[in-house]
Amino acid sequence: MRRVEVDRSLQDTLDWAVERMRDRGFVVKSVVSLTVDKELSIMGYAKQEGDAHKIVISEWALDSEMLGGLVLHELAHIYFTEKGAHSHDGRILEDVLREMRERDGLRIKETEYLIDAFNHLQNILVDDVVFAVMDEKELDMARRFFSEWISEKPSGDPVMDAALLSRNAFAVASLKRRKLFDPQADMSYRNKAFLSSLGPQAEAEFEWLEGFLELCDPQWGRQEFRAAIESYFDRMVALMRMSSKLDDLR
Repeated sequence: MRRVEVDRSLQDTLDWAVERMRDRGFVVKSVVSLTVDKELSIMGYAKQEGDAHKIVISEWALDSEMLGGLVLHELAHIYFTEKGAHSHDGRILEDVLREMRERDGLRIKETEYLIDAFNHLQNILVDDVVFAVMDEKELDMARRFFSEWISEKPSGDPVMDAALLSRNAFAVASLKRRKLFDPQADMSYRNKAFLSSLGPQAEAEFEWLEGFLELCDPQWGRQEFRAAIESYFDRMVALMRMSSKLDDLR
């Protein structure tokens, strides 16, 4: 496909997503552009540039059936940023991480996975908007998409396994929050296999994280949101610092 055709197609997708959100009452007021990064390893992200916003997507995402959903998702991030949502105030995350570094001596890898865990919380909140504007076909694609997030086998690295458990919790919570989770689906059995490999008490840790993400409230005030982040991160750090077989959870 020629570059001009790609650009036209992307603009059409962006226009479609902006209109879809506007029709459901979620108006993005900023100027938004969309561009492709051939080197990008993730599907995409949104960034602010002055008063405008840019959605950057990977070249390989152009052929994904989830392209429209991706653009809706990134527009929802922009919508939350415009609203001044606490979930999109980077100062809160920076303050909590700084205090935890001073108190707990966070390692680099631990910090990276805490940021991933924060992204799960941020994403599940913005996806309230995305799921509200999806049609039935798109909801079916979302079910398949989150099913692919589930890890079945632990790595043996406690830091990585805590991150995988958090990721599984995010995938399940994303569907449970919208009454789309099927306990008989394959993703449920794969998650149970993952938890079983970690030990019987791993299920309790999963249930806490999944419940936290499923029930997180976009209406939390600033202090409530910060307190929630601190509890969430404390749980994650404790999980990351257990033995490779999570002996303390057996």
